[in-house]
Amino acid sequence: MTPSTITLPNGLRVVVLRTEGVPLLTIGVAYHVGAANESPDRTGYAHLFEHLMFDNLSRADGKSFDELVTDAGGISNAYTTYDWTYYHMTLPSSAWELGIELEAERMRSFAITPTALETQRRVVIEEIAENVFNQPYGTAQSLLAQAAFAPGTCYSWDIYGSIDHLHAMTLDDAFQWYERHYRPDNAVLTVVGRIESTTAIVERIAELFGRIEPSSTRTKDTCTVTPNHALHTERDTTLPADMLICAYHLPGMSDRTTLRTARVLTAFLGSGRSSPIARSFIHEHMLAYNATVSLDARQYGSLLVFSAIARDKRITAETLLAHWEMVLHQIRDLPQHDEHLLRARNKIRRHYAQSYQTTEGLADELAIATLLFNDPEHPWKELTHLTSIEYDEVIELANVLCKQQPAIVQYSTVEP
Repeated sequence: MTPSTITLPNGLRVVVLRTEGVPLLTIGVAYHVGAANESPDRTGYAHLFEHLMFDNLSRADGKSFDELVTDAGGISNAYTTYDWTYYHMTLPSSAWELGIELEAERMRSFAITPTALETQRRVVIEEIAENVFNQPYGTAQSLLAQAAFAPGTCYSWDIYGSIDHLHAMTLDDAFQWYERHYRPDNAVLTVVGRIESTTAIVERIAELFGRIEPSSTRTKDTCTVTPNHALHTERDTTLPADMLICAYHLPGMSDRTTLRTARVLTAFLGSGRSSPIARSFIHEHMLAYNATVSLDARQYGSLLVFSAIARDKRITAETLLAHWEMVLHQIRDLPQHDEHLLRARNKIRRHYAQSYQTTEGLADELAIATLLFNDPEHPWKELTHLTSIEYDEVIELANVLCKQQPAIVQYSTVEP
């Protein structure tokens, strides 16, 4: 599969990929803005604005963005990260023009009303209450951000941000955010699916988006990442068991070699029920009912994260930490390491295969690859690199991590 690409005079990068299969297509727009673009006294803006964009229409019929997409037989959604915000809709192929028109209208002008701002502010605050304050371990991401990054620097707050800051956001703040970040020269548009004519789609995109002016206020954001290595203990006797989160610092996405190796290392340690982590923590020593290793890849500074929830209250977070450090130090001596490496490679291949099976997955992969690396074919190249990493490279990175002091968050059920 070879995508067609074009960059409009206003800076908008366009990627179109024709696939076979059912007559569906996905239209995605990635904006190069996320929580890292916020300031320490104005957090949560990126995620709140993601919600506001679904109200950024002014139609004579009064219909909302979601209503128009649904009426056409489609679905839409979005997500926010530290480094980008991505919007996507999947429609019947015959409705491609409607989807492009809607995205062009959202990018063309600011139409958010005071009522929309108040409505979406309430929605986001309710989402925070449900997912953070009303969930066991719900504050984990916020506490990890504070433990892993120095106060006031990029990534030192979570994507939800501060409720106080959200309450303080004004309509002018929203307008300034839009004018600075939601412009064509800061975005990538992808169209993936059963397409009759790539030429017709590109021409219509040029017609609708080509008239949108690039930002006159956007300057290059400076993201200062200052690693922190704090230990934070959160005591809560109402929790079912202790939890441990252990984060190691890695470079940003520009260091592709290190992050590729880290991705293989995480798959190696935690790929399935027979992985070293599952076998040691869950089956053999029965210390945890859940244990994972993951890579949180970010543009300016990434994290390799181990987390585990103890099997019961008799097992402490300190016990989980000691066992994890032992496993990481002994990785070189693991039996059947060739088998684990093969499983890791297969897990990575499966991830890519699953992404490529849907227009949603392909549109997302192409948009972010173009946004960050200016290379829509990056996912295919990346798979080749990932599956050629050898065991010695994985061990070398593990040894580097063993020498690093991690940032640690512990949830303890023990009375102080």
